[in-house]
Amino acid sequence: MRRGNEMATKRKLRRTARRAAIRRATARSSQGRLLDTVHQIWLAGLGAASKASQGAPRLMDDLVSEGARVHAEARGAAEKALRGLLESVQTSITARVGEARGQAAETLNNLEKIFQTRVHRALSQLGVPSAEEVEALSKRIDLLNANIDRVTGARGRVRGRGNAARRAAAAAAAH
Repeated sequence: MRRGNEMATKRKLRRTARRAAIRRATARSSQGRLLDTVHQIWLAGLGAASKASQGAPRLMDDLVSEGARVHAEARGAAEKALRGLLESVQTSITARVGEARGQAAETLNNLEKIFQTRVHRALSQLGVPSAEEVEALSKRIDLLNANIDRVTGARGRVRGRGNAARRAAAAAAAH
């Protein structure tokens, strides 16, 4: 019987030790510490409210006003931190959008160049003259038309006027 009691006592001790180890591990964890802190704050608040209601109503008013002040300060700090965070995010997003726009514009320019090159190559293979070639031909045609007008105009005048007119037309044509 004595031995049975000793074994039961040892089992209880082991169980108690395990439970204590679990409690310590929980208390060490950040969640456990946070819960302990919240619980202590709750208990402190209850104790302060109890003392204030029992002893002096003025103390209760002081505690309420102090709590309101602390709450306002904490709220202001949280709002300031949130504004800073939002401004940081907005700046980051604006920068990324700018980069994306730049990359898109560059890609479109490259695509346009590739398209123009391929169209020019296809037109060249088909024998279609380029805009520069058409412009050069137009200038040559204009020059030829001007020369024709000068020559035909000089001949028409030469026929109707005589020797002096022929010499002037010949001189003009020589230039």
